[in-house]
Amino acid sequence: MDETKVKLCGQTRREDIAFSFASGADFCGVVIEVPSSPRSRTVEQAAELFAGNNERIFALTADAPMALYAAIAKTLKPGYFQLTANEPPEDVKKIRAAFGIPVFKSLHLPREGIAGETAETFVETMLAYLSAGCEGFVLDTLVPGMYGGSGKKSDWELARKIVSAANAKTLLAGGISPENAAQAAAVGAYGIDLASGVETAPGVKSREKIAALFAALGRSTP
Repeated sequence: MDETKVKLCGQTRREDIAFSFASGADFCGVVIEVPSSPRSRTVEQAAELFAGNNERIFALTADAPMALYAAIAKTLKPGYFQLTANEPPEDVKKIRAAFGIPVFKSLHLPREGIAGETAETFVETMLAYLSAGCEGFVLDTLVPGMYGGSGKKSDWELARKIVSAANAKTLLAGGISPENAAQAAAVGAYGIDLASGVETAPGVKSREKIAALFAALGRSTP
């Protein structure tokens, strides 16, 4: 089985991105012009964050206009777009056609202990996005008014069923920390995606927590 990928999201500081990659992160993520997020950055502010590592960085947006995707593609040249809100499959198709950048779509699972849609329903939704050219998915936690970074854990048993049933590249997010990272990895997704779980404040990464994360996953850091 391939090693679980690690994405450290909600980055706001160049030094944190450098440390994340040096510690073993496979990907990082930067929130672009999402007013509801305390980690959001403008395209101009994000330029220094993407410099030198753009191919491994996700640009996260929420119901963005095509003009913003165009600005991100031209200025930041991200490795991936991540659509975190209510974007339909048609948007994925348009973005892939216009910019040639792979797209991940966030899907929001119910919080742990709360009933919601079945795994079959999520897989049907994923198939529609895959048919539109979607590269993969981020299974995050449904929290009203938030698109991600809530620190709330979703129903990981449901996530396990979705990952097992869907033939798709999937990242598990929501409430993952160094303390439960091994359990999260055991869900069997392509990767795990952390933001608040390795922070001291929104957008400020903790070197101690990042080191603890990779230790928990059984990886030595440089």
